[in-house]
Amino acid sequence: MGAGDTLTLWGLAVLILPGVMSRDWNVRYPKKPVCAARGSTVVIPCGYDYQEGNKVDKFMWCHNQNYCTDAPYVCHSNNMNVSSQYSGRAECLGDKENNCTLRIKNITDADAGVYRFRFITNEERGKWTGQPGVTLKVDGGAPSVDYAERTLCAVRGSTVVVHCRFNHPESYRVESRMWSHNTEDCAGKSYVWQSHKRNISTEYRDRAEVLGNTENKCTLMIKNITDADAGLYRFSFTAGGCELCAQPGVELQVGELKVMVTSSTGKGLLIEGDSVNLTCGSENCSLSQSEFTWFKDNKPITDTLSTIHFNPVSYNHSGNYSCALKGYIGTVSSTLIFHIQSCIYPGFPHYNPMTVILVCLGILLPVLAVTICIMR
Repeated sequence: MGAGDTLTLWGLAVLILPGVMSRDWNVRYPKKPVCAARGSTVVIPCGYDYQEGNKVDKFMWCHNQNYCTDAPYVCHSNNMNVSSQYSGRAECLGDKENNCTLRIKNITDADAGVYRFRFITNEERGKWTGQPGVTLKVDGGAPSVDYAERTLCAVRGSTVVVHCRFNHPESYRVESRMWSHNTEDCAGKSYVWQSHKRNISTEYRDRAEVLGNTENKCTLMIKNITDADAGLYRFSFTAGGCELCAQPGVELQVGELKVMVTSSTGKGLLIEGDSVNLTCGSENCSLSQSEFTWFKDNKPITDTLSTIHFNPVSYNHSGNYSCALKGYIGTVSSTLIFHIQSCIYPGFPHYNPMTVILVCLGILLPVLAVTICIMR
C-alpha cells in the first residue's frame, strides 16, 4: 500500500475530522538535491512523524521507487531484502522514533536518483511513504567539506575558532553558505551564521563570523563562549543546484578553567623538596590554547605556559594561585590555596633562620639569667 492508497483509505476520516489524521504523518527530506562525489560517503539527513498512539515496527529506504513497497531495498531496519547493489554500503542510521537518516559509502554513478523512506507501524493502516523523496546527484568533482578537528574544547568567556575548508567544481556557483548548531540536516529554524545574514539566531548575532573568502574557507569564529554554545556545529552550502550538509560536524565542549596540583610523591600533603606542578586547564576536555596568564595573590606572574613547575618546591612558593587564558581576563579560574609545609618541622609554620634565632634568643636569655641568679 502506497502513500496515495493510505490517503484514500483515510479520506472519509479526514472529511469528518479535518486535518487531525493527516497532519501528523510526514517525512522530512533535504529541500534541495544532495550532491556526492564518486567514491565518497554521503549522509542524507531525514526525520519523520506519525500520529500519536502508533508504534513503528519497521522502516526501509528505496531507490527510484514511487512508494517503496517492493523489494529489494537500499536498507531495511530488519536487514531484510536488501539489494546486492547496496549490501555492505548502505546503512539506516535512524531509529523507530523520529530519525530516518541514511548513509551510503563508496558512491558510484549508479547511486544517482531519487530516494524515499517508508515506515510501517503496528496499526493496520499506519503505513507511510514520504514524498517527494530526495534526489542524489553524483559527480566526480562534487563538493566535500573538511573540518580540521572533530572535537574542540573552549572556556566560558573565550573565543573559539572552528577551522574549515570546502571545495567545489569551477562550474558550480556558490549561492549561499551557513553554519548550523545541533541540527541533523543543517537546516534549523535559525543559523549560527549565514552568508546573506538571513535567519541568524539572536544568541549568535554579533558573536559569530566566518573568516576568509568564499572560495574555499569556511572557518567559524565565535566570541564570548557560553555553556549554551556546547554541541555539534555543521557547515553547509548550496552550489550548482545542490545542497551539501557536511557531516559529521565538529563537537564543541565548554568548560571552566581550574588550577590542578600534581606532586612527585602523589600525596595530598605538600612538603618542601617535593617536585610539584600547577596546571591550568579544564577537567571536562583538553584545551588547545598554548598561552596563559598566571596570578599569585591576585598579582600577575611571568609564567605563560599551561603548567608551572616547582622542582624543588619551597615554603616561599605558598600562596593563592589562579589562571586565565592569555588575552581573556573574563576566563579567570577559581583560586587555589597552595600551601607548602616546612621541611624543618612539618605541620608547624615556617620561619626563616634569622626569625628562628631571634625567637630562640628571646626565650633562652631570660631563662639563662634566672638560672644564673638561682645558682648564685
